[in-house]
Amino acid sequence: MAMFSVDLGISLPEMAREEVQKQITFLSEKISNSRFSEDGSRLQFDAPPPLGEILSARISELARKLDDALRHVQRKIIFRSSRCEAAGFANHVSWEGVSMVGPGQAALSGLPLRLFRYFDRVFNGFGSAWTVEQVMVPTLVPSSVLSRCDYFRSFPHSLTFAGHLRPDAGVISRFRARHEAAQALDEESLADMETPEACLSPAVCYHIYHLKENQRLSGAGHAFAVCGKCFRYESRNMVDLRRLWDFTMREIVFLGSREFVQGNRSRSIEMICEFLEQHKLAGEIRTASDPFFVAPEAVPKTCFQLSSESKFEVSLLLPEGERLAVASHNYHADFFGRAFNIMLEVSGHSHTACVAFGLERWVYAFLAQHGSEVRNWPAIVRSAAEFH
Repeated sequence: MAMFSVDLGISLPEMAREEVQKQITFLSEKISNSRFSEDGSRLQFDAPPPLGEILSARISELARKLDDALRHVQRKIIFRSSRCEAAGFANHVSWEGVSMVGPGQAALSGLPLRLFRYFDRVFNGFGSAWTVEQVMVPTLVPSSVLSRCDYFRSFPHSLTFAGHLRPDAGVISRFRARHEAAQALDEESLADMETPEACLSPAVCYHIYHLKENQRLSGAGHAFAVCGKCFRYESRNMVDLRRLWDFTMREIVFLGSREFVQGNRSRSIEMICEFLEQHKLAGEIRTASDPFFVAPEAVPKTCFQLSSESKFEVSLLLPEGERLAVASHNYHADFFGRAFNIMLEVSGHSHTACVAFGLERWVYAFLAQHGSEVRNWPAIVRSAAEFH
């Protein structure tokens, strides 16, 4: 590996830098350790020498496209917690109880697990602000459902397919024989697999839209509370609880009229503002975009999300100027209502919105800010049942 430095010829604004970092990993799996200069005019990365020059040109082109699209888009910050004025971070954090057992795969025990259960409980309690229907969903989601959600075009890099051997005795026997003493799958294994009928779910809200397909909803709208395992492959970004392949998402999903879903999304944002203050967390709620795949349509999609305020993220501060998005408040207009033919009794296709909490990320950000000594935590957490 060698270090390469790309002179971008421009000083990228903060939003463009953020989007470059989201997309750069998928230019090549060989890229690692990408970082911007303080003024955003230069980007450094590590890669094998023969590939570095080619990647430098691609990175420069990507940066120019994002700069052209986003230079005049202003990020909107709708809330900044009082803790941001004097953000403090723990001098030392013990990560005992967090075990990385595989790429992007974390096992929790001890204090991190109790903190995880605390956040799960309180975010589930957010649903009491509405009359919610509790739903338990599977980990698998039909591939056809993700296709209708536009996932294959927008986020193919994040997909995790659920495969199985073809139900053929000969295939199964040969597979078994080849792997009697092997400790890893061999190169022929993929050819033994059936075409995947399902994927591991990348977001739990998709199950709700599928459940309500071809239904006509009564009244102004409905709210659903759902929690489940989610899977998004993030290549070399998967190093700790900040970026997991296998993580847990709790969501409140709203289906109904435009006024119903937008009003409830606004109410949920107000609730999170209060939550950040109660828990003495330094963070902002701000416009954001999804990590679209590097493709011609990715830049306009990113620009639309940021400018239309369809996505707000809860961004908590981390040491050394880093941030972590731990939750999002998303409005989809009637996209999913049309995709799944979900109708309202009085006003056409349903609009949708969802509030999503990445539970492992909350654990990471909380410990980074408050440390692993419970006695130093805010009283609202310190006195919770999970810690007694």
